Amino acid sequence: MSVTLYPNDIITTIKKSSALARVEVEILKLDPRVREKYPDFIAGYVLVSGVTIEPTVEELVKRKREVFSDLKARYGALNVLDLAEVKAYRAFFKAMGADPSSYRPASEYLLRRALDDRFPTINNLVDVCLLATVEHWVAAGVYDVEKVKGDALTTMAVETEPFELIDGRKLSPKPDEIVLRDDQKLLASYTLGDAKVAMVTQKTSNALIMLWNAPGIGRERVEAAVNALATYTRKYCGGHVERSEIL
Repeated sequence: MSVTLYPNDIITTIKKSSALARVEVEILKLDPRVREKYPDFIAGYVLVSGVTIEPTVEELVKRKREVFSDLKARYGALNVLDLAEVKAYRAFFKAMGADPSSYRPASEYLLRRALDDRFPTINNLVDVCLLATVEHWVAAGVYDVEKVKGDALTTMAVETEPFELIDGRKLSPKPDEIVLRDDQKLLASYTLGDAKVAMVTQKTSNALIMLWNAPGIGRERVEAAVNALATYTRKYCGGHVERSEIL
């Protein structure tokens, strides 16, 4: 891997093994306009190569049980809406013009599912992102590197731009909503979710994991989520972490 540091961007190159085609992803730092409008917003990423996608991994199932047991002990007797973290995400959704009752923040949704023993299972790579989200209160989305074209930039929506979500809906983020995009298209919207075009499939071998907080969710939690995902992708997905960073 080679890294070139510029004032406003970090270019990271993932070099896969000789048996696989070379893949390059240019990861720019957080768009300064985002920090200007939302001063306490923090983003991070983990770049992983050589993952193996499996429906389930027994050791990951065990780790989930441990995390869910801890969540139930801490939050099981509480009203979820009274939690400071839930209030932080709901307030941030409202700041971007979204109704958190209609588009529930991922961390709140996943906590409710964990407490009700209905936590979603997709595949090992997506599942570790869901687990880190509920464990550390930092939203984590994962994208197939080969479907990312050029720069992957955390920025703000500036115009109506419909995109297809993983569930097939076609929606547009609101102006000034935080989004992830590459040189050609939207990859994710803070309040709407991830684009179908870059979703992880059985063929995915290299992945970009993006992490976003809400104001009130501190840097230490973002760092913990990044570290957890670096560990989880190695341990449960067989991947190699090329680079991880807080932006």
